[in-house]
Amino acid sequence: MAIQQRAERTRQEILSSAARVFDRVGYERASLARIAGEARVTTGALVFHFATKADLATAVRGRARAVTRITVESACLSTEGVGGTAIDKLVITTHALIRLFETDHMARAGERLARELQSTDPGPGQDCPWRREVGRLARYAVAENALRPGVDATAVAALIGYVITGVELEMRLPSAPADGLWPAESGALHDPAEERLRRIWELILPGLVHPAGPATPAPSKTSSKASSQGRSATAS
Repeated sequence: MAIQQRAERTRQEILSSAARVFDRVGYERASLARIAGEARVTTGALVFHFATKADLATAVRGRARAVTRITVESACLSTEGVGGTAIDKLVITTHALIRLFETDHMARAGERLARELQSTDPGPGQDCPWRREVGRLARYAVAENALRPGVDATAVAALIGYVITGVELEMRLPSAPADGLWPAESGALHDPAEERLRRIWELILPGLVHPAGPATPAPSKTSSKASSQGRSATAS
């Protein structure tokens, strides 16, 4: 039993180390030797658990999907019982995703691997929990008559997908003087990526939300602010 427990701990450490390496340098530049060094195990011990780099990438992507799925489900459940609309849930879900990507190297590695290995994917978004959820919420927003006439759910889902991917990619860039274009406000969030996302929502919500749509408050302080500002802008 003790041997099995040690083996499982080693496997998990290898998986976590592989995620850090994939997140940092990408699939092509990652090597089994580099991952083994990160995990502080021999290459032989690594291939005992994962025979190839492709096997490691598959395992990392599977773990990332599980973490992401839990995150989006929890974000949506947080509005249950308090009148959260599909738009509220979209805003909350995107903020939850950005927080996840900033704090979880497994989730970030999964996103990077999905882009770099997209030729092996079953189809765009079909194997991505957050893209599926965004598409579902966009369709619900149409059913709730929450979107402006002529706004298509597919286009909304694509737009939000571009926003999330763009913010996640920008997290990987070193700080640049361009950050000065996003001046900090009094009481602004410590997290610059989430603050940037809030500002993006302020810009796009007026173009999405029906002016006569229900002004349902979101439970999240950040998303509530974004939602209410978007609705007030459309009503003016």
